[in-house]
Amino acid sequence: MKLGLQKLFHAALALVAVALPVAAQTQPLTGVYRGEIYNVPHLVNAYSAWLGYDVSMGQGHQPKDSWANIENPSWQLNAWGAWVRAKPGRRLNYSVSMFPSGQGSLSQCATGAYDFRFRNLANNLANAGLQRSILRVGWEFSGNWMPWYSGNGQQANFAECFRRIVTAMRTAQPNAGFEFDWNPNYDISAADLSATYPGDAYVDYIGFDLYDQGWNGRYPIPSGCTGTCQQGRWQQNWDIQFAPALAKFRSFAAPRGKRLSVPEWGVNDAATTGGGDNTYFVQQMLSFIFDPANNVGYHSYFDYQAPDGLHQLSNVDNNGGHTFQTQFPNAAALFKSFYANLPPPGGPLAASKATVTPSPVTRGQSFQVSGSVTSPTAQTLIVKYEIRTAASPFTLVAEHFFSQSYSAGQTRTFTPALVIPTSRPAGSYRVDTLVYTGNWSQTLLYRNDTTFTAN
Repeated sequence: MKLGLQKLFHAALALVAVALPVAAQTQPLTGVYRGEIYNVPHLVNAYSAWLGYDVSMGQGHQPKDSWANIENPSWQLNAWGAWVRAKPGRRLNYSVSMFPSGQGSLSQCATGAYDFRFRNLANNLANAGLQRSILRVGWEFSGNWMPWYSGNGQQANFAECFRRIVTAMRTAQPNAGFEFDWNPNYDISAADLSATYPGDAYVDYIGFDLYDQGWNGRYPIPSGCTGTCQQGRWQQNWDIQFAPALAKFRSFAAPRGKRLSVPEWGVNDAATTGGGDNTYFVQQMLSFIFDPANNVGYHSYFDYQAPDGLHQLSNVDNNGGHTFQTQFPNAAALFKSFYANLPPPGGPLAASKATVTPSPVTRGQSFQVSGSVTSPTAQTLIVKYEIRTAASPFTLVAEHFFSQSYSAGQTRTFTPALVIPTSRPAGSYRVDTLVYTGNWSQTLLYRNDTTFTAN
């Protein structure tokens, strides 16, 4: 589009911008945990073959035994890096230990004593080609089995430790595109949600882990309880135990503009107080995850027979073959059927809600706008950020654009520095995010849902 026509287009767009809807979110990214398969991440490929759907996110966990295995587990990172690089759009969902068991504390972490170690980790992730990883720092921190357990008065130390780690990694690799998942268990109390939250600037996803277990006589289901009796137990456990938890997380994330995630979830065997072959649980979870109103960014099914619970739905064996027989055949069939009706991975073009730092901004001084754009296909896009007055006539006061090539499913992060001139009045402004085709000929996406104050 020629510059003169472009200006006319923006002027017209400004008059109607308040009425345009926010751009739709892409469908949640699908991942899987297949055990600590750092040496054979191709087992994720075998899982994709079983599911009939290209799963583009693998999951791994750091050990908790030594600083060396936190800073540079090269045996793990290099294998995952090779898997990620083998196909565009792939990512690693990586659980990051805050410190080794018995060799650190949240209080020490909160002072910055471990910052250098996480700068090392960031550099090593980037060197392995894992720049776009989603990092679950101090995962399941509300569980007392974790070394970084946030209970017993450690809530503030946990929050500060999380901030220190995120800051250290972003400082070391500011262009790596790491995303950080703040990930307690589903049953964390509302008070602890608030007390341990490190702040919006440090969190990309608000996650919760959830397995189909029940107590107080609801599970295990007696052998004679079948049909409607069994269905009633499943539904009762969901209504009492899980539905309120999911509502709690949605209510916590929505006003903060954060995407939810479900980094681990699964059915559970009766021997470990699970609901067994629970089709109701699987249907409810998938319905929640894929409902756009819940703004779930990704989920990862725990397709693994763990010592503390059996969860595997797929037929994938430990050699990458298809000989395993699940004890949850009905849940597995429902899971596969759901994916058979999904569109291919990638979804529509999507842009994140932009953020502004610092807040408020000062006129005449530089501030940073941050946002990301995901393309479902390989193409070149123009990504443009505009600063406009928040009230009619929505005057354009600053702008910056990027021309970027994308691979299929790729997400790129943008952090332009902008300035509101001192000639403009103090007050409310907004960020508009616009995405065009590479020749400016077509507007593909527009959102204007970020407002901020300038002093």
